[in-house]
Amino acid sequence: MPGHHTTAPSPPRRRADAERSIMRILDAAVGALADDAEASMAEIARRAGVVRATVYVHFPTREALLEAATHRAIAEVAHVIEATEPHRGDPADALARVVAASWRRLGRYHALVAINTHQHGHDELRERHSSVLGALEPLIERGQADGSFRADVPVTWHLSMVMALIHAASGELGARRVTDADAEPALVATVLGAVTAAHSTTLRTKAI
Repeated sequence: MPGHHTTAPSPPRRRADAERSIMRILDAAVGALADDAEASMAEIARRAGVVRATVYVHFPTREALLEAATHRAIAEVAHVIEATEPHRGDPADALARVVAASWRRLGRYHALVAINTHQHGHDELRERHSSVLGALEPLIERGQADGSFRADVPVTWHLSMVMALIHAASGELGARRVTDADAEPALVATVLGAVTAAHSTTLRTKAI
């Protein structure tokens, strides 16, 4: 009709609504998986407060949803690592900060860690964690250069050991063989023990 105008929602508004919907679905997925590793798309939709069709609009398969949740978790850990300033201070102290902060951030993602560890091989896991491992690489190199970390193995070895130990600690926590209160200090001590040069360990023990 003349003089009658209908204003369509702007694309930015639609994108913002879609992003909020995606975040709700991802949060719901993480919570559902923590209670049941086989949680269905219907259960995830229920927790997110949306119909199942909305979940499928954003994530055509359960695998796609798990992939998105995994990428978000890894991105969060990468951000935490950056915030801990791994370039600052003694390399061993910096690594302890990084591991502790990463572990705390992983607190809500242990079920997702278990699913990924079960479904993917070592090479695939390394590829998925490339952003995190890349952020740690300069720290390991710095520690090797000043003698804090073992230099008789390549940087990639240390990175693989750190990743494996964090995943193992997550599994032990999930199996209730270690308490949440004990897991973090045990993990930090184990990681440092694995990467620290022998003479550096001796000096630290004498200092204590």
